Amino acid sequence: MAAGAAVGLVALAVGRRLALGAPAAVRMSLPALPVIVATVSAAWWLFATRGTLDGCPGDSGLCPASDVPPSWPARIPV
Repeated sequence: MAAGAAVGLVALAVGRRLALGAPAAVRMSLPALPVIVATVSAAWWLFATRGTLDGCPGDSGLCPASDVPPSWPARIPV
């Protein structure tokens, strides 16, 4: 939890630093963008590598290689 808070604070500081010369509308929304990107990236990695958490409804574990459709993007692990 502390790591998540640290990432959020760093991302917020970077966003504010990048927004110094931007128009007012961009300055208001830009600090939130790195926080959103960090959160979505962490969630995507967690569910792509760990699957559904143990004990949750619908927990089937990771899909076997034979169950992955041909259109599955190669950048997402199976």
